[in-house]
Amino acid sequence: MKQYFKINIIYLILLSVIWGIRLGLNSDQALSNGLEITVFLGSLLLLLGNVWINRLRWMTWLKNHKDLTFVLGAMMIFEFSFMIKNEFSPTWAYLFGSLFGFIIWVLLAQMTKGRFRTIFLLLSLIIFMSYTIGQDVYYRIFREFFSFKEALTLREGLESGESMYRFHFLHLWVLLIAGLSLYGVFKYKHQVGRRYSAHSLISIGLVFLLFVMNIAYPTQKETLFASDPYLYRSVYSKRDFAKHFGFFHLMGRDLIDTIIPIISLPSDDEKIEDLMSSLEKAPSVHEHVGEFEGKNLVFILAESYDEIALDPILTPHLYRLKTEGYDFAQHYTPVFQRTTSDTEFIFNTGWIPSIEDGPTVSIFKENTYKESLANRFKEQGYLTQAFHGNYKEFYGRHIVYENYGYDAFYGRDELGLDPIDGRFDAQFFEQAKDLILPENTPFMSFVITFSGHSPYNKHHDVGQAHYDEVNSLYPDIPEELKYYYAVQVELDKMIENLFNSLVEKGLLDQTVIVLSGDHYPYTMTQSIYEEFSQKESDHEKYQGNLYIWSSDITPQTITKQTTSFDILPTLSVLFNLRESEIELGHDMFSSIITPVYTKHYAYIMNGEYIVLSESDPEILLEKQRIANHYLLAKLLLRTNYLSER
Repeated sequence: MKQYFKINIIYLILLSVIWGIRLGLNSDQALSNGLEITVFLGSLLLLLGNVWINRLRWMTWLKNHKDLTFVLGAMMIFEFSFMIKNEFSPTWAYLFGSLFGFIIWVLLAQMTKGRFRTIFLLLSLIIFMSYTIGQDVYYRIFREFFSFKEALTLREGLESGESMYRFHFLHLWVLLIAGLSLYGVFKYKHQVGRRYSAHSLISIGLVFLLFVMNIAYPTQKETLFASDPYLYRSVYSKRDFAKHFGFFHLMGRDLIDTIIPIISLPSDDEKIEDLMSSLEKAPSVHEHVGEFEGKNLVFILAESYDEIALDPILTPHLYRLKTEGYDFAQHYTPVFQRTTSDTEFIFNTGWIPSIEDGPTVSIFKENTYKESLANRFKEQGYLTQAFHGNYKEFYGRHIVYENYGYDAFYGRDELGLDPIDGRFDAQFFEQAKDLILPENTPFMSFVITFSGHSPYNKHHDVGQAHYDEVNSLYPDIPEELKYYYAVQVELDKMIENLFNSLVEKGLLDQTVIVLSGDHYPYTMTQSIYEEFSQKESDHEKYQGNLYIWSSDITPQTITKQTTSFDILPTLSVLFNLRESEIELGHDMFSSIITPVYTKHYAYIMNGEYIVLSESDPEILLEKQRIANHYLLAKLLLRTNYLSER
């Protein structure tokens, strides 16, 4: 026994030395990969050797724990089926990360007995089964996993996810295996025996050491986000976490994160000051500075609007905005975890939404946002109001918009609209137009449309209202696309009413219209969207739209890369508002190009999708600077930085 233990220790030391060499030679990719594979295979041999030598004890344990074995086996099948179905390519650390998660669960299970053991097993099975099916549906739509923290927006998620479910064989498979496991739990009662042996504790210890050893630390030639320890601590990408440490492990890690509160440290303010030095700033010197000073602003956030629906016949007024104003042809609207509300956050603050800490609109809705769009207009004596055809409590807008600095937020109840009429953008605008376009004060009105929301089928009242009009022009396109076009026709009707009302009130020449979609139509069947948009990858789909219209400007197409983060600083320059030192974006008419920050600690620059966790010595300084921007945005939210300033 002692001799065997010494051999294990020597073997572990040898593998650790090899791993240390791997870290030191990280810049040599071929040698680094070879050493990593060597350590992985050596670790696997050590693990299997321990299992083989202790096989008799393992067999005894399995016989005495048949109920636990059934559930453990089922959850492992869920794990591997999910990974295969979603075509995840695991890393070398995946095996041990998965084993670590399951071993912790086994230890917890062995601490229970009798009725509590049965309850623990049943809850584990049901929770992981539901988690597997739920994450599979969510990943199909968003290409990311949800967090338990998002239970704060569960109601909104369920309403937004109406008619998005797609049945897959995996779901039937999971239900079938779960049913068989339930049979095993009730049929086989736990036989009490010695719970832990020296050999089992050694095996557990070895797996833990191997798990830790298979985590790579960043070198001076990598960014922080190339570090697996940072991925493990922050879970900034649940997709990458599953590939590195296992899907079941992700669920457990997420549960822990949900329980532990977010903590800001006294040193964070000092870190913020240091990180702010990485922001690139340059004065705006061009003909558009102050171009709209003193004018009113109607800012339209168009639900799911994409230019595949732009048509001079079907949507002539959207076409007018594009062709008679400033059209930003290379504009990107990245999709973050809470889609529409996160885009609203970007438009209003210019900051990156929360990636690690849960939904921004829930976790940080009580923060102070003194540098917001509304506050900058208020400083110039503007009335600032926001409007939406849904109820204002959706996504907690009634709270967060107050902290954005708006004087009022009007939802359907405040406007006297029933739920059906509220979905029709044109009817919503007609009811709210005197509030949106006041005649006795300069105003900034932020309008969130509703008609463009899914589902894109016959159950959508707005889609039904305009279906025949679309079908007469495009009889051969897919039905889902017809309904998508139809709901955007309603948006166009609202724009028509807006133009007419501005003329009637004599405000046309004094008002600027800004329109941008909040995200691409991710709820549409993606094969259809990809065919008609000619965009296949996620980052290509982030290329959206932005129009700025005023009656006295010369139409212009801007081909420079721009992004949602640029809107706030650009409007500040155009309207001659106060600018801020902590903006991540830039004036779109300046020479500086803003990276398109995305939710996976990656960015888009000149059409190229660049991941911060991947080694690339040629652009290391650029990646480190952008990594600092992500860290700055996280700390600004965690510390509520502007509350004391």
